[in-house]
Amino acid sequence: MNGHPQFADALALYALGALDDAQELAALQAHLGACGECRGELEALRADTALLALSAVGPQPPERVRQRLLSAIAAKPRTVQMVPQSYTSSHLRRRWFSIAPTAAMVALAVFSLLLWRELSDTRRDLRRAQAQIEQFQMEFLTKDRELAEAKAVSELVHAPDVKRMTLISAHTLPQPLMKMIYSPQKGSLILMATNAPPLPENKIYELWLLPADGGKPMAAGWFKTDSNGHAMMFHTMEIAGINARGFAVTIEPSGGSPTPTMPIVMEPAS
Repeated sequence: MNGHPQFADALALYALGALDDAQELAALQAHLGACGECRGELEALRADTALLALSAVGPQPPERVRQRLLSAIAAKPRTVQMVPQSYTSSHLRRRWFSIAPTAAMVALAVFSLLLWRELSDTRRDLRRAQAQIEQFQMEFLTKDRELAEAKAVSELVHAPDVKRMTLISAHTLPQPLMKMIYSPQKGSLILMATNAPPLPENKIYELWLLPADGGKPMAAGWFKTDSNGHAMMFHTMEIAGINARGFAVTIEPSGGSPTPTMPIVMEPAS
């Protein structure tokens, strides 16, 4: 404060909230309204005060502030009665202890706000990571099912007792074609259909296994074709080891039927 050393002491007490003299306070506030240099010095003093609230040992005052303070003291008229240092130190110490709790509470509030924001960001990252883990799990389960089904299809095609059959239509042109691969030992089958007529939304094609011992037809899965009349179905019977004399296809309501609904639309080729 090179230009206005007469306000040095008052400015320091004002920064601490300890300027009690009403006349001196009014004079300083009027001066601050017109002096940008003193306002800047006030902000610097308040910043130092905030740092003191966070440290048991206050920050070392800059050399320029010390020199300014010494110059201000030296510039005062010698006739002015100096307040004893012991009184000034005690007075400032009491003022400091009165504002220290408030400064500490402000610092604690700022720290709490920063901690809350950090916790909020961490929770958001955890939710994002959990969603990614669940997505990876779903993809893994899907791949696992696809691999299991591909393995089952490969084993069925290469089974030693596999039988291959073709089902044809005796009435429709071009003739629908359904090829069968069936393994009695595994109790599994594959059906591949081409040129099958499209069905209404509430109807499906159902496949029936015709036991070789003459037993009742057994449901062996159902399917719908695409717009070109193509379909492929992999099915495992509830009971393995059933020899088949053939297969047949009927048109049933959605979800399938326990017994065939006549007429049979596809049957073994003669």
